[in-house]
Amino acid sequence: MPASMHPLISHIFSSCSPPIPLSELESCSRGIYLHTPSGKKYFTKTQSDIKQMRGEVEGLRAMGRTTIGLGLIPELLGFEVAENRKESAMVTQYFDLGSPGPSSNVQKELGEKLAKMHNPPSPEDDDTQRSNGYTGRYGFGVPTHCGATEQDNTWTESWEAFYRDRRLGDLVRRIGDNAISSEWEKMKDKIIPLLLRSFDPPAKPVILHGDLWSGNKGYDTISGSAVIYDPASYFGHNEADLGITHMFGGFSKDFYEAYHAIHPRSQPYYDERQKLYELYHHLNHTLMFGGSYKSGTLSIMRSLNAWADDQDKEIPIS
Repeated sequence: MPASMHPLISHIFSSCSPPIPLSELESCSRGIYLHTPSGKKYFTKTQSDIKQMRGEVEGLRAMGRTTIGLGLIPELLGFEVAENRKESAMVTQYFDLGSPGPSSNVQKELGEKLAKMHNPPSPEDDDTQRSNGYTGRYGFGVPTHCGATEQDNTWTESWEAFYRDRRLGDLVRRIGDNAISSEWEKMKDKIIPLLLRSFDPPAKPVILHGDLWSGNKGYDTISGSAVIYDPASYFGHNEADLGITHMFGGFSKDFYEAYHAIHPRSQPYYDERQKLYELYHHLNHTLMFGGSYKSGTLSIMRSLNAWADDQDKEIPIS
């Protein structure tokens, strides 16, 4: 092992069967790359926030169970927590992120793979999914973090209640801004039930990445595959994963067409529901950074409330 190797990382590699020898390490902005004598690389990082790293690890495990053979997410080699509970470490497959070939092909591949990851668990998968705390409800077995924000993943029976209370409402409360809270009070009465209570195809709890912006996707030049990483996972409505893809760009028409060829757009009000899913990430950025994100948050909330006022539709009965 290299002399400067962190003991937790060393233990992960030495605990493998057979143990994996390492020859050198290489620092990068996201963590450390580890080289083996055979030329294979691994990615690793350490973190003092054990809860946050455990959430990422469990997210990778849950996504890994639904993406076997797809090469979409990094395979997890190991996760260790220090005896003093003050530090943790994880090791995953290394992705050599680089420029792809024709971008339309990579966008299509990413859309198809994400759609397959979002397929509901089959009955024969139940035992495997339950090993991660999956209960057929919405939520997750451990807290996960979207950026620096810890997410409330308490298991909830209905998607409407989960997204209202555990996602949007939780952030509105934590932000504590009067203008945002005022718009939220209006949204709870009409927008939330109108967009989340009844649509077709209906919501089913599937594993989500949870933070799928352009900085958490890439192209692995080693495998030649579109990949995603750094999850903030939970079990939710599949289309919620698309919300943040509209916020910063980086996802083309090819991506959406490939995705919806497998999972058709839910109706009615698909576009408005996407805005509602995007809103969560505007709220989260408002909580983390404030500034211009507040104006963007209010713009979405006001536009949705104005849209709801123009609708001559009755609220679906729960």
